[in-house]
Amino acid sequence: MIKVLKFGGTSVGSAENMKRVAEIVRREQATVTVLSAMSGTTDALVKISRLAAEKNLTEIEEVIDMLRDKYTNCIEGLLVAHRGKALERMELSWATIRNAATFFHPNTSERTIISQGELLTSAIFTLYMIESGSEAVYLTAPDFMVTDADKKVDTQLLREKLTALIADKSKFYITQGFICTNCKGEIDNLGRGGSDYSAALMGAAINAAEVQIWTDIDGMHNNDPRYVDHTFPIRTMSFSEAAELAYFGAKILHPSTIQPCQDQNIPVLLKNTMDPEAPGTTISNNEDANAGSFHAVAAKDNITVIRIYSARMLMAYGFLRKVFEVFEQYRTPIDMITTSEVAVSLTIDNDENLDKIVEELSSLGKIEIERDNSIVCVVGRLEHSVTGLAARVLDSIRQIPLKMISYGASHHSITMLINTKDKKQTLQYLNDYLFDKH
Repeated sequence: MIKVLKFGGTSVGSAENMKRVAEIVRREQATVTVLSAMSGTTDALVKISRLAAEKNLTEIEEVIDMLRDKYTNCIEGLLVAHRGKALERMELSWATIRNAATFFHPNTSERTIISQGELLTSAIFTLYMIESGSEAVYLTAPDFMVTDADKKVDTQLLREKLTALIADKSKFYITQGFICTNCKGEIDNLGRGGSDYSAALMGAAINAAEVQIWTDIDGMHNNDPRYVDHTFPIRTMSFSEAAELAYFGAKILHPSTIQPCQDQNIPVLLKNTMDPEAPGTTISNNEDANAGSFHAVAAKDNITVIRIYSARMLMAYGFLRKVFEVFEQYRTPIDMITTSEVAVSLTIDNDENLDKIVEELSSLGKIEIERDNSIVCVVGRLEHSVTGLAARVLDSIRQIPLKMISYGASHHSITMLINTKDKKQTLQYLNDYLFDKH
């Protein structure tokens, strides 16, 4: 059985954790193991990039020294026979970082610096697998993970190259998530959380039987345990539900992860590295048999509302097309949209080009902007034939002012827009009212 396992930064954040991961990899007989950088590394490398842009080479050395201590402790707690080789590989990373910082070029140098976290972590882990008696092979993800001008991964190239690289299924193949090669042949990345997406794409490319995402919590919870009391893990859920939750704020899973696995019907398992025997969450095409059931809630912050008031909407056609073309021009996705005969309200979570968007939209009507909002999404098997579902949701948060409601686009979600200051209370109300106590 071909399996792809991905481990997050906390899972490989120490020598002891790496040993635990190695045990899991061997037990699961993972064909491909995808590793994030050791916890805290990426943030430190981002800091180095910022310091490099400021020509602050002295402070860069201080950050490198901190990272050296972190990785040296890991190496000394992990390796004996291969310790020297690991330390040598570590110094190569610091030299690469120094060179990129000294001859700093925006974007290209930053991406080179940030890539070193995953490259170094996976190299150290590979050496440990070899030292502990396993046939492990180190793969460099940018060799087969390549993006086009639109930053989309070339899945055909991925399939061809990765399939050839892992021809011997008796070996353990260790690689990186997150990093890739762009259309210019430069080192690049898929953004924060891209390791999940990388693992899913690799799983789809090699026709894996399952993709496992290992973190430090026991699967997907029905609500955010950082804000809500009495949450519980969900043992099974559909791809559609998981996609909604991931997109609208569930931190355990990157939003893009679902699609490659859903397309090929590859189950995704969310597991806990610190408690490998826990059942976790299985995401598949199987739907809950109980129509009208609520499964989970998620929330996404930093939402900006754009409202367009225009008498030209009245009895008109083509108005929304003009609105959407503006957002397409500035590559800004829309989360929610509601309309009336004289107004349209929509939300975005990326306001990088907001000023330009507003300028373009101003030709269509009067524009209002509201910030500091959150989207709350309730997911489940919410069949439209079942009465009272929306009423239950709205009744549970009757004390919370609502700005927008989206219902009916799918059988899996009800989405609402609220002030961020009301988020914690909203999530708790929904948790108390919609779910059976476990």
